[in-house]
Amino acid sequence: MLDLAGSPFHIPRAATPWPRGATPRRAGLTSLGVGGTNVHLVLEEAPEPAPRTGRTRPPGVALVSGSDAQALADGARALRDHLRRNPGTDLADLVTTTALGRVHGRHRLAARGTTTAEVADALDAWLTDPAAARAVTGTAPREGAARVGLMFTGQASPYPGMATALYERFPAVREVLDTCERLYGELHGGSLLDGLLGTGAPPGDGVWPTDTAQPALFALQCATVRLWRDAGLVPDAVTGHSVGEYAALHAAGALSTEDGLRLTAERGRLMRRLCAPGGMVAVPLDRAAAAALAAEVPGLELAVTNGERGQVLAGPVAAVERLLALLDARGIRGERLAVDRAFHTATTDPALAPFRAALAEVTFRPVTVPFVSGLDGHVHAPGWTPDAGYCVRQTREPVRFDLALRALGERDLAAVVEAGPHTTLSGLARRALPGVRALPTLRRGAGAEALWSAAAELHCAGADLDWRPLVAGSGGRRVPLPGYRFQHKHYWTGPEPTAPRTGTPATNGATVVQHEAAVERVLRSIIESTARHLGHDPAAIHGGTSFFDLGADSLQMISVLRELEQEHRVKVSMRELFEETGTPRQLAELITGRMPAPEGSPSPAVAPVPPALSVPPVPEPAAPEPPVVAPPVPAPAPEPAPVSASAAPEYATRGELEDLAHKLHQISQIQLQMMSQLSQLLALQTAAATSGLNGLNGLNGLGAVNGHGGLNGAGNGKAAR
Repeated sequence: MLDLAGSPFHIPRAATPWPRGATPRRAGLTSLGVGGTNVHLVLEEAPEPAPRTGRTRPPGVALVSGSDAQALADGARALRDHLRRNPGTDLADLVTTTALGRVHGRHRLAARGTTTAEVADALDAWLTDPAAARAVTGTAPREGAARVGLMFTGQASPYPGMATALYERFPAVREVLDTCERLYGELHGGSLLDGLLGTGAPPGDGVWPTDTAQPALFALQCATVRLWRDAGLVPDAVTGHSVGEYAALHAAGALSTEDGLRLTAERGRLMRRLCAPGGMVAVPLDRAAAAALAAEVPGLELAVTNGERGQVLAGPVAAVERLLALLDARGIRGERLAVDRAFHTATTDPALAPFRAALAEVTFRPVTVPFVSGLDGHVHAPGWTPDAGYCVRQTREPVRFDLALRALGERDLAAVVEAGPHTTLSGLARRALPGVRALPTLRRGAGAEALWSAAAELHCAGADLDWRPLVAGSGGRRVPLPGYRFQHKHYWTGPEPTAPRTGTPATNGATVVQHEAAVERVLRSIIESTARHLGHDPAAIHGGTSFFDLGADSLQMISVLRELEQEHRVKVSMRELFEETGTPRQLAELITGRMPAPEGSPSPAVAPVPPALSVPPVPEPAAPEPPVVAPPVPAPAPEPAPVSASAAPEYATRGELEDLAHKLHQISQIQLQMMSQLSQLLALQTAAATSGLNGLNGLNGLGAVNGHGGLNGAGNGKAAR
C-alpha cells in the first residue's frame, strides 16, 4: 500500500481548488490492473498563451477538404455553422488551424475573406451556388503533388513599390532583396530598393530606366522564388520572357544570385549607354499582319510574339510614333509599352559584343529542372548548361513566348505561377492554356492579395504547400474547430443485400428493363456532355467516376446541367449535383427518377411478404439475482430452417440482420449473467479461506503536485491542496 503520510502527494476524493503556484501544476494519473497492466501518466498544465504583438494581417484563406465531394460539402457546412455560432473566432486562428492543423484530403476548398464573417459567408455561398462564391475548389492527384511551372516576367512590367508588400511581411524576401541591394551598390554605387520599395523619386515619364529596371526585376523575382520554395513549391518547369529568362535560369539552378544580378545590371547598363532610345507597341494582330505592318515603317521590327493575335513591334522613337499614327488611322488598337529601348531589334546590336565579354566572366551551372526557352520554346532537360552564345541570341533575337507557352501546355502542369510584379504572363497563359490555372504572385495595387489567391489555387490544384511561412507573423494559434466529417458508409464483404422484402411495391420485369434502358440513355448523354466540356475522351469516362476526379469545376458543370435540362426536361441544382450525386451514373439515376413514366408502362406489382427468419423469441435480460447453487437452464437452441435443394440462395436484408443481431445480443447478456452468478458463488465458497482478501479488481488513483515527482518517489514540490 502507498504511504502518503510523509509524501507531498495526496489522492483527491472530490473536486478541490488547485491554485496556481510558482511552478507549473502537475498531476500523476495511475492505473494498476489485477491482470498486471500498470500505467502512469504525468500531466502538466498547458502554458499560458504568449501575448500577440506586432501581428501582420493573416492570409484570408480558410481550407476545407474531404476524401470525396460529400465529405467536402459536409466539412464546409460544419465550419460555416461553427463560425456563425462563434463569430468572435480570430481570423488568424481560423487560417492557422485549417492550414496547419488538418490533413488535407484530395477534394479541396479554399474560402476567401478578410474577416471571419466573410469566410462564413463565402462557405455559405459555395454551398448554395458554387459558381458565385468567393472560394476555389479542386481535386489533388491520387499520387504525388500537382505539377507546377514558374514564369518570369520581362521588362515591360516593373513599377515603383512593386516589392513593398512582400518586403515588409516576409523575412526571406527581405533577405534576398537586401543582398541584391548590397551587390548592386558594390557594382554601380546606386540603389535598387529605392525603386522596389517606392521610396525614391519616380521617373518623370513613368518609364523605369533600363539600367536599374533589369536588375530590379531580377532581384524581385529571385525573392519570390525564395518565398515559393520556402512554402514547399518545387517547380516542374521554368520559363522566362525576355530579361526574365535570367531569373528563370536562377530558379533552374544555372545562375547564382550574385552572377545573375551582375549580368542583368551589366545588360541594362550597356543598353542604356550604347543603344539609341526606342519604344515598343503591342498590337492585336497575327504574325503575318504584324510583319506586313512593320515593313511599311522603316526601322520597325517584329520583336515579340506572345500569342496567335498578340505581337509587339519595336524600333526607334520616330518609327514608333509613325506606327501609332498608322494604327490610329486604321482603327487598330495599339498599346505603347513602358520601356525606353527597342529590345530584340537591331538597335541593341552595339551592346552585344561587350555583353558577350561580360558573360565570359560568369560561371553557368547545369539546370536542375526543365528550362523552356523563350527563344523557340525548346525544352532543355536537366543537365543542359547555358552559355554566352545562348544569352547573346536571347538578347538580340525575337521573343517567341507563344512557343514557350505551348511547350508548357504539353508538360501536364496543373498550374503556372508568374513570379513577377504583375499579371502580364499569367494573362497570356490563361488564354493559351485554358485547362491550366494561371496565377500571378503579385498584382499592382493589391498588396499580398494575389499571393493569397495563388496559394489557395495551388492548394486546391493539389500542390503540396507548406503554409508555415505564409501564416508566420499573423499570431495565429490552433483552436478547436469542427473535425473531419466521416461519411459512415456501409461496406459489405459478401454479395450485395437484396432489396427489402416487407410488402413494398416490386417492379415487374418489363418495368425494370425500361428503367435500366432509360438510365443508360441518360448516362450516355451525361458522359458525352461532360467529356465535351471537360476535354476528355467519352470512352475514358465511366459511370462511377467522380466529377471531381475528372477535374470538373462549378462553371463547367453549370454548362453540363443546362444541356441536360434542355435535353431531358429535368432540372438539377448544383447542390444536388455535388451533395446527392457526384458521379455520372448517380446523376443519371436522379434524372431518370424525375422523368415522367412513358405511356403504356406496366403498373407495379406488390411483392409477396416472405416468411420471417426462424429465430426463437429471447427473453429480456433480468436483473441480477443473489447467488444460487444451481445455474439456470440455458435457452433452447433454435432449430434450423428447412433448405430447399433446388432453391437459389437468398441473402438477408439489412433489417433482418439487425433484428438477428439484437436477438444474439440478448442471448449473450443471459450468458454473461450466468457467468456472473457462477463467479459470485465461487467467491462465497472461498471467502472463509481468504478473509484478508478484499477482492481487489484494480486501483485507480490521482495524485497532484506543484513541482516534480511521482507516486513512487518523493517529490520536491508541495502537495496540492
